[in-house]
Amino acid sequence: MSAIKARARGGARQARARENVSFRISATTRIVIGSTLFALASSALLYLLPASPVDRTLRGTFRFLQGHAYLIPVKYFSGELNAARLYEDDRPLGPANSDRREIETKGAGRFELHRDTTNWFGPVLVFSTSDNTDPNKNGRKYRLE
Repeated sequence: MSAIKARARGGARQARARENVSFRISATTRIVIGSTLFALASSALLYLLPASPVDRTLRGTFRFLQGHAYLIPVKYFSGELNAARLYEDDRPLGPANSDRREIETKGAGRFELHRDTTNWFGPVLVFSTSDNTDPNKNGRKYRLE
């Protein structure tokens, strides 16, 4: 009987020892867990926000070429280069796909969008304003679609 009592006491000690066990998480582990939860919550929030539309306004300095022609590299243009439309303060310019010599000599809103592989390695817009003024100084906004 004493053997049974000893086993019972030992089992009780083990049960109490199990109850007293506490899990301690190190500071480093807490930081990792907190950072991970923050990253997940931030990603979820950004996923729920609506996508902002791409601003197609041409920004930067328009480089003078010759005559009435100015040049600017185009960063964001998705589509056919021949189908491009240029707007000056929401007013369409054109004719599109004009010859560069006509843009330089006649101006009046003519433009050409082409892929330049010599300087910019991307789409380049050569254009003239509607009244042949300097687009850097006339205060108008230009948008390419």
